[in-house]
Amino acid sequence: MSQNPKPLLRKEFHQLNEQGCERVAAATAELVLKALRLDHQNKTAVQIALRGELGAGKTTWVRAFLRACGIRDRVKSPSFSVVESYEIDLDGCALPVHHIDFYRQTSPAEWSSAGLRDLFAQRAIVLIEWPQRAAGLPPPNIELAIAWEGDIRGEAPRRMTIEFFNRPLGPAFDGPLRQWIADVDKS
Repeated sequence: MSQNPKPLLRKEFHQLNEQGCERVAAATAELVLKALRLDHQNKTAVQIALRGELGAGKTTWVRAFLRACGIRDRVKSPSFSVVESYEIDLDGCALPVHHIDFYRQTSPAEWSSAGLRDLFAQRAIVLIEWPQRAAGLPPPNIELAIAWEGDIRGEAPRRMTIEFFNRPLGPAFDGPLRQWIADVDKS
């Protein structure tokens, strides 16, 4: 799935329904928030890269992630706007959350010249759909691949693979991963 070094954890899910996908997204949001709370020194974005075909459920996953972070506003796809930004409260401090969609990008370097590089240089959460269409992105802290199980489309169950990485400039996920595993394994 990734060109990254060995992940801290790689977990595969099969036959996930919508509620299962939402459970993984909510647990991942809790993990990211906990890691950020534990690492007050971190000044770079936690990047989550989401890969999958059109309609596989990337934006749906992001919506569940944002709801778990406390976003109550309408969450729309940034397919045409490229970026939708939100703000959450993390222990009394405002934390930006950026949802980026590179699907319609025409040039792999376009994102950088559009000023989006600054979003990665701040303490924030950045969720990126279609990261493979943007050259030179910082390596993700979390990488997610979502697809239909088998050849079925639409409301069919999904297959999901998620990988977690500790990055030199990012928060450590080692400790919070135990709780994440317990949360996603709940039936």
